[in-house]
Amino acid sequence: MIKRNFYLLWGSQVISNIADIVYLMAVISFVFGTTHSLLTTVIVPLIRFGSQTISGLIFPVVVSRFKLAKILIFAQFSQFAIFSCFMFFYLLSQSIPLALMFSLIFFISFFDGWVKPCRNSLMPRIVSKEELVRANGLVSTSDQIIKCSSWAFSGVLVIMLGTFNSMIIVLASLFIATILASLIKDKSEQDNKSYDSKWKQAAEGWKTSFRDKRIRTVFIVDAIDTIGGTAWLGAFVLAFCVQVLHKDESWWGLANGSFFAGSIIGGLLVVSVSNYFNNKKFPFMLWGLAIYAVIAGAFAFNGNPFVAIALMFIMGPPLQVTAVIRRTLIQENAEKDKLPKVMACLEVINNVVFSASLLSLGWVADTFGIQTIYAIASLVTLGSVVIGITSRSNFAEQKTKTLQSEAVRY
Repeated sequence: MIKRNFYLLWGSQVISNIADIVYLMAVISFVFGTTHSLLTTVIVPLIRFGSQTISGLIFPVVVSRFKLAKILIFAQFSQFAIFSCFMFFYLLSQSIPLALMFSLIFFISFFDGWVKPCRNSLMPRIVSKEELVRANGLVSTSDQIIKCSSWAFSGVLVIMLGTFNSMIIVLASLFIATILASLIKDKSEQDNKSYDSKWKQAAEGWKTSFRDKRIRTVFIVDAIDTIGGTAWLGAFVLAFCVQVLHKDESWWGLANGSFFAGSIIGGLLVVSVSNYFNNKKFPFMLWGLAIYAVIAGAFAFNGNPFVAIALMFIMGPPLQVTAVIRRTLIQENAEKDKLPKVMACLEVINNVVFSASLLSLGWVADTFGIQTIYAIASLVTLGSVVIGITSRSNFAEQKTKTLQSEAVRY
């Protein structure tokens, strides 16, 4: 049974995610409206990813000294406090220097980089092992719903209310998210103080991640999936719609909406049959990746717009299933006290891989054509399936140990 602490954590993150998307939309709108430069506007996501990467590298040191729930509260409150100072400055000066805006993005993103590893590490502490897949499915589904609805309506909201009024909504949301986070009680957590050197604390998560065969396998699969996932960035999908499907931006919107709808259905599928996944997580992850690879390959060489929309839709469920299972496998296989550091390492790897993939696939699309990047996405995902198949004995060994421990217990 999922308990009150989970719903507090879930509610805090739902509201925080909404605030994050509205704030990003308002910031991007402000920067582009002020500078009329696409190059300057691109600096926004670069600062964001760079800040979160630095944050992820520092997080293991922080989690070695403070309790996980307190770090979550501090991270949420810090975002609220920074935003409050920013709003106060705007009220006094009636203007926002670009340097201040970029500083806001950096520090908000820095503390936001602590929130996700905190959330993913708290999940197995406040949710039973039997309910972990279901809980992750609920969180993942809500994330997709928020992305789908918030990106659709936040642009309209910013236009209707203006940047400043939109920021007030963000401020109120961050305050509510902080209150909900402060109500979470983690009785299983002990004092985390460590007197090891900062370098040893920072390196512990990386050592755990690459020494444990199961976690290492999931990390590799996740990194490869991030490479393939970069191909579905909005700009690439828009280019595909225009250059290959010969359609305008309306089809781009349909394609994105179709993908999000499929992802939501995939999340609901995980939630509804979570018990079925419990003892077959790794095989289902491989099947999901294999199905996605086939769909991505078909998408790369398809020129029919209606088929493209259908492929985007049916791609959502396998991607969502594999994402939930990967998160659950890491939560189950990492030791409780090392899980936050492992999750932080995963975020750092994903940010670095995503940034490198974005630049690389952009060059490939310009040089060899937009269809090439979807063929690459299909091939690298098939590569991750092969890696998973060769490593499946590690997870079979884990299942045997689990059954033996249950037999001894009963």
